[in-house]
Amino acid sequence: MNKILLSLIAGYMLWAFVPISLPAQQISSPSDFLGYELGSKFTYHHKVVDYYQYVAERSPRVKLIPYGQTNERRPLMVAVVTAEKNMQRIEEIRQNNLRLSGRSELGPVVGSKLPIVWLSYNVHGDESVSTEAAMAVLHSLVTGQWEGAAEWLENMVVVLDPCINPDGRDRYAHFYNQYGNATPNADPLAYEHNQPWPGGRYNHYLFDLNRDWAWQTQIESRQRMALYRQWMPQVHVDFHEMGMNSPYFFAPAARPYHEVITPWQREFQQLIGRNHARYFDQESWLFFSKEVFDLLYPSYGDTWPTFNGAIGFTYEQGGGGRGGLAVITDTGDTLSLADRIAHHYTTSMSTIEVAYQQRSRLLEEFEQYFQQGMNNPAGPYKSYVIKGEPQNDPATLQAFTELLELNGIQYGSAQRPGRSLKGFDYQLNQSTPFRLEAGDLVISAYQPLSRFVQVLMEPKTAVEDSATYDLTAWALPYVYGLQAFATTERLLPGEKPAPKTVRNSLPEQKPVGYLLAWKDFQDARFLAAAFGQQLRARFAEQPFRIDGKDYDRGTLLFLRTDNKGPQFDEKLLKIANEHQQVLTPVYTGMVDSGKDFGSRSVRYIHAPKVAILGGDGVSPTSLGELWFFMEQQLQYPATMLNTAYLGRVDLEEFDVLILVSGNYGRFSDQILEYVRQGGKVIAFERALSLFANASKDDKPQTQLAKDMEKMRKDKKEEQEADPDEALKKYSDRNRAFLTESVEGAIFRVQLDETHPLAFGLGTSLHLIKRNNTAYPYLSERGWNVGTFQESGYVAGFAGAKLRQKLQNTLAIGQEYLGSGTVVYVSDSPIIRAFWYRGRLLLSNAIFLVD
Repeated sequence: MNKILLSLIAGYMLWAFVPISLPAQQISSPSDFLGYELGSKFTYHHKVVDYYQYVAERSPRVKLIPYGQTNERRPLMVAVVTAEKNMQRIEEIRQNNLRLSGRSELGPVVGSKLPIVWLSYNVHGDESVSTEAAMAVLHSLVTGQWEGAAEWLENMVVVLDPCINPDGRDRYAHFYNQYGNATPNADPLAYEHNQPWPGGRYNHYLFDLNRDWAWQTQIESRQRMALYRQWMPQVHVDFHEMGMNSPYFFAPAARPYHEVITPWQREFQQLIGRNHARYFDQESWLFFSKEVFDLLYPSYGDTWPTFNGAIGFTYEQGGGGRGGLAVITDTGDTLSLADRIAHHYTTSMSTIEVAYQQRSRLLEEFEQYFQQGMNNPAGPYKSYVIKGEPQNDPATLQAFTELLELNGIQYGSAQRPGRSLKGFDYQLNQSTPFRLEAGDLVISAYQPLSRFVQVLMEPKTAVEDSATYDLTAWALPYVYGLQAFATTERLLPGEKPAPKTVRNSLPEQKPVGYLLAWKDFQDARFLAAAFGQQLRARFAEQPFRIDGKDYDRGTLLFLRTDNKGPQFDEKLLKIANEHQQVLTPVYTGMVDSGKDFGSRSVRYIHAPKVAILGGDGVSPTSLGELWFFMEQQLQYPATMLNTAYLGRVDLEEFDVLILVSGNYGRFSDQILEYVRQGGKVIAFERALSLFANASKDDKPQTQLAKDMEKMRKDKKEEQEADPDEALKKYSDRNRAFLTESVEGAIFRVQLDETHPLAFGLGTSLHLIKRNNTAYPYLSERGWNVGTFQESGYVAGFAGAKLRQKLQNTLAIGQEYLGSGTVVYVSDSPIIRAFWYRGRLLLSNAIFLVD
């Protein structure tokens, strides 16, 4: 057993035991406190919390800060660790650090300033080793059992978050502790190395928390980011695990680096990597760097801190959910949990060591990062203009500004309206003239988080290497469907606009009903709430005019004839005020133009009973984003079914069945029969393959399958006609693959605005494309509601061949099948629950499509 492993178990440091003055009370090691050797069991989260509380109670060097709870009510907390003299003035140190980050309202720096290192463990629940290591790190810091640790704490502050994802961690720990053998079975085929669906990686809502740092859809992320922004560290590390056969990964990160990353942030990546390598080489531990894990997508635990002025890192240990307590790797070696702890423990201490060595420059470069943002911002665009009403819906603007607030980005009202400007029009994807108007919002690049503003708002991400790890485009105007411009002109924002309060009053006379324009997802939330109160609604399929005002397709009508119960007006207006929705009372069912309220074009909406399907074969994250959408965003009831017992379910109990990305082939007959009998299926991403490949006796069963068969036949003939297609070079295989791949790129979808699926969305919608499947137009029995046209590509990496293949193909459609219908959406419209504009599309599919 190597020396670091021995030190972790025995509780002393390998390199040199340096006598120090311990705190007043002796601090037990994690092994002594837990009653078992660290690395011999998986520790439940509450025991980790107990150990951190135990150390904090006995050491003046530790202060615990609780910052919230998970969905399953497990506590979230960090430990602030520093020398006792620093702890006595920790608030001064924290505020001085905020002053360095451009918080001018706090005034000049008062007293000394110290760098802050923040270490985050266990963001993925079944990457469980890092929480075990976090206990060893805390013990070594407070007892000084790593050479130099006591001196480090005299000159810096360390923040330890022992577990970002307690719900996922305990899901994994419960599995392993329940099914692991008394003597660990190292055979990777053993059940203890193969978790059941959905695994422990994700949080309660099956979200990948490492992709939620910027969007902050999840409760863990929002609470953590709020605390992070109160400290703003100079260094942040996110600890992970990967496949069990991989050696350790640490900095420097792989390319692409986002272009806003500074020379110092790049240099520090090299410094950290060299120091880690020194320790790993002494133990003959294998590692790699500069591969796989890049610094581009802004919502990771390494990139989000980097764009917030720190230097962010991802460390990856081999093992993950298949590692268990011991597992035999492809090389025939046995990888133990104790090994994995030693590696994460070592990089933790090595990171703090390098930060200590570079402490003066860390502070200087940190301050310069924000000063440069305020005085000389990077990037071509100096201001971003978000149009006000009527170009953008107020509810959409509010959702957009809420995200800015969560990320600490400054904005304000436009000053000097009337100015003629020129800028990049996000919706037209080109530079055009525009006029600054009262009510517009302005985001200036001249602010402390200037580089982060550029990352989130830039129309086209510069990708230096197409071999990327995640999404390559995410500009917020596309996310929210906003009319917006990026301009090279410097515009000074004024005060933030005061929030508008909607207050509907009870009319003096009883109207025949109330109207609500259908423009934004908040309108769908209001409809869901009205259904929850047993109110009934209709929607207009055609535009109409009444009382001198025009109403577009999708307008909701709450009519007295449908709502004969007592206090109809009071109930409806109360919900409208709670949801800040403007209702217009009308006193006749006869319109000035268009269809009267009794027309067949004014459609009754049946409050649907919705089912969603999870289980083996279903993408956990795709299911999670839908589950979260229904329960937390739309707030409409849905029944979760599982593939384990779907064959015993009578699907006719439900009006709508939603299939997220997954493999449902074994349920083909059951689901197709459900549709034929009048059911509605909404299918996303890989779920479309159920219908695209549906056949019986070698005959396609759906129109999509017929059209797919023809597309494949045409493609085969085209390839056979090209003799060079078979003469590819082996050495070019990776790049050849990339020409037909897509890494989360933005495409514009042209919409048939007359179809209910498109109501409220206008003539186009931007979606993130993550799969390279192209679907043909529906030639019969349905509608091609959204299509990829020749000018559909907008931003991000998408291979040249793929762009060509997608031209004139189906993005969103509706097929009639028997008495029912299927809604096809080629890509998730609500990816990771942050793609705001797609929420209305999904709401249309649930409520308006018949």
